[in-house]
Amino acid sequence: MVQKDLFPIKLSLNKTIFLALLFLMQCQEEVTIEISDPNLVMQGGKFFYNGEGFSGKIRQENPVMEEEYITSYKNGMEDGEYIARKKNGQLLEKRFFKEGQKHGIHRSWFPNGNNRLYSEFDNGKYINDRWEWYDNNQPYIFEKFDANGKILVAKTWNKFGHIYMNIAFAKNGSSVGLPGSKICNPIKKTSDKKTSE
Repeated sequence: MVQKDLFPIKLSLNKTIFLALLFLMQCQEEVTIEISDPNLVMQGGKFFYNGEGFSGKIRQENPVMEEEYITSYKNGMEDGEYIARKKNGQLLEKRFFKEGQKHGIHRSWFPNGNNRLYSEFDNGKYINDRWEWYDNNQPYIFEKFDANGKILVAKTWNKFGHIYMNIAFAKNGSSVGLPGSKICNPIKKTSDKKTSE
């Protein structure tokens, strides 16, 4: 009876060590440094660390607002996730970048947890939907963009939910709709009784 080799691919010791080191390098966590690190320098809109384009995360603290910001970088440019949190851990913003450009879905929230912003980007251009809200969760702005970043629709509301701008844009750049008006809040009726003079 012929015995089959259980490991038909034979690796030399050097190849095995090389593959193990490669695997370990990929498993390492990104380095995180403080914005105040004296080796971190910004030049021409890029971050450099000890003369090299910085790759990793930069942490910044805002003690007055009790907030923390962590931004991912690759070769000195924003690339990856940006997170803003309150010191208690509450998420305030989550954004993504690709080679220094806004990319993907960007979200932010008010301290009360209500939506503040929702936007979609493709290499720095708005695409699809863009929303902003008031802190009472009423919509403030809605804009719709095509895949090339051209605006198609824009709407704006007041804090009480009344729309005061509603515009649609044509392919040639012309627009149609209600460009804006002064909407007053109605006076509440206090009584139906007539007063005598």
